[in-house]
Amino acid sequence: MFIISFLLILFILTFKFLSSYIKTIRTGDPNETNLTYWMFSYDFKSQNKEWVPEDKKLLKRKRTRNFLVFILYIIAFSIFLLLNSFTAHLLDVIVNPEFSYPV
Repeated sequence: MFIISFLLILFILTFKFLSSYIKTIRTGDPNETNLTYWMFSYDFKSQNKEWVPEDKKLLKRKRTRNFLVFILYIIAFSIFLLLNSFTAHLLDVIVNPEFSYPV
């Protein structure tokens, strides 16, 4: 239970740091705001009807930001799983108060 608690705290702190970091970096896309930090760059609909190739530096920044958003999603899913595991362990301790070594 201590390992799960430690991992849960670590992942929550990492999630907060990563989300604030993603909010501060800018790729140059005009649709980016602090409220849309969790969206991938291809989730934004282009205002331009004609396709115009983007700059290679802009594409690299978008790929980097998309990778960080993907890591953010993985951390959020891990927090969900760890929170469920922590709750199950806590309920087990409440129901069976005798001390037992974790397997």
